[in-house]
Amino acid sequence: MRLLRPRAAGLILVALAIPNPLVAVAPIPAAEARGKSFWLALAKGCTVPSGESAFDLVSEAIGLLGSTDTEWRDDVGYGVVAACVYQKKVPKPEERRALVARLSANLRRGIGESGTDSVLLRSFSALDLSIFAALENEDPALDEPSYRRLLDDALAYLRDERDLRGLEPRVGWIHATAHTADLLKFLARDRRFTPADQARLMDAAWAKMTAPGTPVFTHAEDERLAAALLAVVRRPDFDPAIPGRWLAGFVALEKRVWEKAPPDRAILDASQNARNLLRSFYVLLSLPDPTPTTGQAAAREKVLVTLQQIRR
Repeated sequence: MRLLRPRAAGLILVALAIPNPLVAVAPIPAAEARGKSFWLALAKGCTVPSGESAFDLVSEAIGLLGSTDTEWRDDVGYGVVAACVYQKKVPKPEERRALVARLSANLRRGIGESGTDSVLLRSFSALDLSIFAALENEDPALDEPSYRRLLDDALAYLRDERDLRGLEPRVGWIHATAHTADLLKFLARDRRFTPADQARLMDAAWAKMTAPGTPVFTHAEDERLAAALLAVVRRPDFDPAIPGRWLAGFVALEKRVWEKAPPDRAILDASQNARNLLRSFYVLLSLPDPTPTTGQAAAREKVLVTLQQIRR
């Protein structure tokens, strides 16, 4: 290889240091260009500055949900939506529908990947959707087909997300399973949630915790899914026949653990997740409740019997 003379090498280094107008430089997103102080002030109470559009600002904030910076993602991408959509209820119904459609589409972006930053957009879109779902219970903006599409999207995302990290030192919270559980909790409180949907959600929670290759969750994912299950059993139209079939799966799985010695690691992990889910569910069912339902009381007794059957 022919070496450059020192003077020639120096000239090249100088040339490389001079910005080339022909080389594209990644622009700073418009939302970030406003500065964090602007957004953090907006997240406190959604006081929209004169000349600005609340819908446009919420749209910009949603664009930050995939950021690896926790302030942009959590405090702005989530905080602004919580303040403007749920607390102040600023967006019009048609605007809420547009935002829900956009967030739902985000759930499929990069789906199937694991260990990459693409999960941040998916996970925090699910968390933002939980805000919209909570507001639906007070002031519906979605029609029946749109509600059902959102429910289907949420269940599909719970099933298909492969990145199950909770807290990651470099980027902070990821927590896709917990965020999706929050979304499903509010969807389960909706008047349009049917008895068939009750079984779908309970089966989906079971499948997530026990799917082959799923590690033991360690960041309270079982508690967040249990809260979604509680929303199901507290419904006045809760189908009391559902828990029997569902709980039988816990007993069958526990028996599989001890079919081999030593136990198969994947089955052992699945069993641990299942027991953690059932314990968290029982705790929520047993907490003092000023308005207990018949379904809630019946479910608590059945869950207790199952816990006694699978205890080690």
